[in-house]
Amino acid sequence: MKMVINAASAKMGGNLNYVTQVLRHLASMMKEAQECIVFLPPATADHVGPLPQNIRVMPVQAEEWSLLRRMVWEQITLRRFVKAEKADALFSTGSFGMFWCPVRQLLLVRNALYFSASYETQFLKRHGLGYRLAFWLRRLLILRSVRTADIVMTPTQAMMSALRSRVDVPPETGVVNSYGAPLQETERRGIERSDYAASQSVRREVRLLFVSLYSEHKNLGTLLKAVALLNRANPGRFVLDTTADPQWEGAQWTVTHAEDSALVGETEIHPRVNILGPLDRDRTRDLYRNADIFVFPSLVESFGFPLVEAMAWGLPIVAADTPVNREVCGEVAVYFNALSPEELASQVQRVSADRSLQEKLGTSGRRRAHDHFRWGDHVRTLLEGAFPFERQAAANRLAKESLAER
Repeated sequence: MKMVINAASAKMGGNLNYVTQVLRHLASMMKEAQECIVFLPPATADHVGPLPQNIRVMPVQAEEWSLLRRMVWEQITLRRFVKAEKADALFSTGSFGMFWCPVRQLLLVRNALYFSASYETQFLKRHGLGYRLAFWLRRLLILRSVRTADIVMTPTQAMMSALRSRVDVPPETGVVNSYGAPLQETERRGIERSDYAASQSVRREVRLLFVSLYSEHKNLGTLLKAVALLNRANPGRFVLDTTADPQWEGAQWTVTHAEDSALVGETEIHPRVNILGPLDRDRTRDLYRNADIFVFPSLVESFGFPLVEAMAWGLPIVAADTPVNREVCGEVAVYFNALSPEELASQVQRVSADRSLQEKLGTSGRRRAHDHFRWGDHVRTLLEGAFPFERQAAANRLAKESLAER
């Protein structure tokens, strides 16, 4: 049985995290008779490290292509490859799929912006006509991809509901398949974080953390304003560390980078905010280990990797009150009106002042990460969707063995 994975756009952020984790778990879960061929950007191919012989990596520079060139590659070149390899399934990870795919196709729809009324209202209308036309074209292509896929996966029920508001996804086709948490990473260093937190329990400074690539819907401005309010009421007490950099070169397309950059430079904000930009995994893990409270102001997500990472690290979470954030965190976070710096500051102040609440959120968060977000479960669902006949054959064998025993 052979599966082709199209992850040609998995260059950074959540895309890179997703593909890296899936391949690492596929390496341990695939049977010898199963084969996987993965298309990745060259840098990502280097990042995932050594893989077993039945997982073959094909570097492709698609992240630098225009939309038209990418469509030609996905609809023509990749189609020919799938046929030539006599693949049994195609897994498309980037929301865009192959039309009239010659084999069984699984499609992961992971970009929530195209189905968010909030994004259209607050940000899309501020962009120029060219950007808006490209946005609408991409949404049409995603909807077309959904209609032709055999299995459509989203990481949350909220994302599936948003998708279904635009296109019919039958119950037998739609699959909600949650992502996993980095449990092994946090288990190795969980004691370090506990020791660190205990040693800092009497300190005056409170370290807030927001991990994300910068984008307009990440709502950094609300967080920066909240930092100013917190330190106005408690001079010098709150420090924000964030990887969301409005001056990062990849942020120049946004309509908010200039105003957020101006906020960072304000005298009551600048000394209390560390803008770190994109970091590697080791440095990001150190941020989680050294933080006191994780803050997640993002307005639009399909899942939110940093939320489950923060839960796995045992951090108390203050999150924007959105359906996805509520679904992922449940009762292990406190929430605030996403556009209210005042409410965000109030909730951070509440958590920072209540040691028992911090411990309750941290402990229940770690438990939730372990119970609900496992990469092994995600990959198992993926393999069952790609090779359903193999699963049915196994069920038939078990049934025959049971009858024989009787």
